[in-house]
Amino acid sequence: MNRRRVWLIALCLYAAATVIDIAAHLRADAQAGRNWHDLANLAVGFSAGLFWPADLIAGLLLLPG
Repeated sequence: MNRRRVWLIALCLYAAATVIDIAAHLRADAQAGRNWHDLANLAVGFSAGLFWPADLIAGLLLLPG
C-alpha cells in the first residue's frame, strides 16, 4: 500500500469520526431538551466534531480518580 492511499484512508476515518461526533453532540442537545437547530448548538457540534481527538483526551484527563 502506498503512502497516499494510507493518508486517504486515515482522512476518511477522521471524517467519519467527525460526522459521528457531531451527531452525538446534537443528539445530546436534543435529549437535554435544547433546540439543536439553534446556531450556537450547531457551531458547538461542528467545532467539537473537528476537534474530537482533543475532546477524548480531555475527557480521559478529567475523569475522577
